[in-house]
Amino acid sequence: MEQIKVTVDWCGKNYASYINGPRFYGVVLSTAKTFEKLQRETEKSLQFHLEGCIADSDHIAESIRNGDYELVYEKRVSAILHEAQRFTTLAAISRVTGIRQAQLSHYANTVCKPRPEQRERIMKGIRQIGTSCLELM
Repeated sequence: MEQIKVTVDWCGKNYASYINGPRFYGVVLSTAKTFEKLQRETEKSLQFHLEGCIADSDHIAESIRNGDYELVYEKRVSAILHEAQRFTTLAAISRVTGIRQAQLSHYANTVCKPRPEQRERIMKGIRQIGTSCLELM
């Protein structure tokens, strides 16, 4: 089964996803208010795009043409921070990561993109908050 990478970002008031690559003859875009709806919209958008590619006689790999693929979602920090705010606050993430809350807000609102080391600190911090919550039980 082929894996297709879907990049997910938070853009203002919606999640946004895109699939890009030469084998898709363009970009497949979707937006939605929730991540779950975004997944459904992304699948529909990809199907619509593939139907157009097939109708235009573009070369599409047989596995993709036959639906033998899975979408693998890669969330950017903006989407992760937005999703995390359903359960915690940027202030709490700031305390465990040592990253200023204002900087986290910039990442969450796509004002700037974190370096890989910052992304890892954010991910570790969110995991730490989750682990701490589980230990309360």
